[in-house]
Amino acid sequence: MILIENEQQFDLFKQELDKSKSFWIPVYSDQYKHYVNNRLSFIYIYLIDTGMDYIISFHHKDCISLETERLQQATSHADIYILGKKQFLAFYSFETYDANLVEYFQSNNTLQLDDTDTPAHDFFNKKFYNETNVNDFIPIVNHYEKCSEIKDKFIESFRTFRKPKSFDQYNSLFIDNLYAIERNGLRINYNEFVNSFQSNNIQDNTVHTEYNIYTTTGRPSNRYGGVNYAALNKEDGARKSFVSRFQNGMLVEFDFDSYHLRLIADIVGYKFPEGSVHEYFGKQYFGKDALTEEEYAQSKQASFKLLYGGVTKEFENIEFFKKVKDFSRFLWNDFQEKGYIKTAIVERKMFRNSMTDMNPSKLFNYFLQALETEYSITVIQEINDILQGYDSKIILYTYDSFLFDFNINDGKDLLMLLRKRISDDNRYPVKIHAGKTYHHMMDMSDKVQ
Repeated sequence: MILIENEQQFDLFKQELDKSKSFWIPVYSDQYKHYVNNRLSFIYIYLIDTGMDYIISFHHKDCISLETERLQQATSHADIYILGKKQFLAFYSFETYDANLVEYFQSNNTLQLDDTDTPAHDFFNKKFYNETNVNDFIPIVNHYEKCSEIKDKFIESFRTFRKPKSFDQYNSLFIDNLYAIERNGLRINYNEFVNSFQSNNIQDNTVHTEYNIYTTTGRPSNRYGGVNYAALNKEDGARKSFVSRFQNGMLVEFDFDSYHLRLIADIVGYKFPEGSVHEYFGKQYFGKDALTEEEYAQSKQASFKLLYGGVTKEFENIEFFKKVKDFSRFLWNDFQEKGYIKTAIVERKMFRNSMTDMNPSKLFNYFLQALETEYSITVIQEINDILQGYDSKIILYTYDSFLFDFNINDGKDLLMLLRKRISDDNRYPVKIHAGKTYHHMMDMSDKVQ
């Protein structure tokens, strides 16, 4: 291991880095702080082609440290794999790959690193759990021991890896665009937030989310600081915690209508008529031209039951559900033959050995979740492009909705532009709600046309 502690060593390292693929482990000073509010303690870098490894310190107490800005000079023509690329984007602006994607694309799992802490890590974390920046004080030799073990696990996975076409797309589409949401954070009413969540992960009345993309279907979970941001309760008042950061601002949510039904209709080649999908199906379920409110609710429940639970024989006479059932059979047969299915947009493989108790209906649900996720992330990519040059920010993504912190000075035209893109010119209709808090939201769909 070479410890980089001066300019001459750093210049020699840069020359070697440019010749080899590399694996980087960023270690942050405080393991409990969100990366947006954190700093780099040091980076461990392993050159895959030459077997050389380095440590570059930025704040560790055992080392002579370089300025963090020097990191931008460490570039390479070869591939760089980062353990935790999304977090590292806050510190490094060049193209890299997330190291966990290497294993994920082979097994739908991540590198198993739970057992890599040394006794020194256990001791410091237990004794100084209330202190900040503990990683700066754990001896660098113990950090090196841990990093070496992590490196060995990555290299074991990397040896069997053959990069598919979808790998580059997935790496940038998911990680870069979710990072753009995370860094924005959510502004909070401090007292409301603490009362609802008992969380102390607050900086300047702002909290940050952290999306985990490494799930079976790719649909991200979103937990940080003990808060499940993917499932904020609508009934208990917890959403009152979230407010606009702008003096002249409000929160605006775009929520897809009948999202899964419309997505799968595109896959099976079915075109819905204009208007409500649930009303369209309800007329067929009840054999009438006008539905009561109760019948509309029953129609909605029935459609979702058929979509997620499997199409029963009595509903095969409805053309859409017959197509869904036929597609589900095709998907299952393909899965049985190949041992995997590919997602609809990115074509990432979902492997049979990473799923349990599979059946045709469950496999179809997995496929549909992956389709919803990949399409939503492509929408987020375009949202991020649109918002450049505006103050308004996207602050939360939850499966079938997007929450914005909207600066009213950006104007109604921005809302209309977002609606046009999110709905794809009304191909996937959205409802729009707005309010001073995430709890007090009013329907504004008719006002944004």
